[in-house]
Amino acid sequence: MHERISVAAMTEVWRDALGVTAAGPGDNFFDLGGQSMAAARIVQRVEDLAGIRLPVPAVFDHPTAEALTILVNESTDGTAGLER
Repeated sequence: MHERISVAAMTEVWRDALGVTAAGPGDNFFDLGGQSMAAARIVQRVEDLAGIRLPVPAVFDHPTAEALTILVNESTDGTAGLER
């Protein structure tokens, strides 16, 4: 079982990974300048915080902090978005 993560915590992960201060839970990863290295930082931080394995493409498929939070919190087996 993994830890749940709040939308606020995920939004802070995005701010740190993207190097921005004004990002909200509904802001799009790509509009904030997101690219693969930032996605990799998000994935690593989510694993550190929630104990869940997340593939980098999950960030691209769920491009808001809110959407990625839902994916992570709905995972029941500790792996989210690995069905690709």
